[in-house]
Amino acid sequence: MSQEPGPRWHEKPALVWAWWATRFVLGAIFLWAGIVKAGASEGFAVALAPFTILPEPWLAPFAIGLAWTEIIAGIQILLPRVHIVGAGIIFLLSIVFIGVLTWALSQGIIVSCGCFGGDAPPSASAMLAAIIRDVAIAAAAAGVILFKMRRCSGQAIPHQDPRA
Repeated sequence: MSQEPGPRWHEKPALVWAWWATRFVLGAIFLWAGIVKAGASEGFAVALAPFTILPEPWLAPFAIGLAWTEIIAGIQILLPRVHIVGAGIIFLLSIVFIGVLTWALSQGIIVSCGCFGGDAPPSASAMLAAIIRDVAIAAAAAGVILFKMRRCSGQAIPHQDPRA
């Protein structure tokens, strides 16, 4: 009864396609969110004010910087040589967003997050939905990073002979 190495898991076409699709979706989400914020940076700065985490003079520069960080991360995750950097930035931003929204909810601060523009009325349920969305985005970004790391390491999936 011998155990021969099975096919390399990163060579499975479905996984490779899912990895590319995840990169594309994350890139599109962050490009869209960044462009919306960059186009309405004053409005986004106003949306940040209720969080009371930054002094007021820092709100506008922070809003512009965040918008451009999202745009750059959205572009980077789509580019072959730097997609891991983009995925890392997206992961870290998502963790920060989760933390800030969770903190705001715990303090009873109910706001419209302004993540994708629009003037949705503030609600705790919308904030909870944004937290869940950000958890999914963080998990997807982590998946992109882990897939690439495992792919580069060349690890095989253990394969057991079905006849044994």
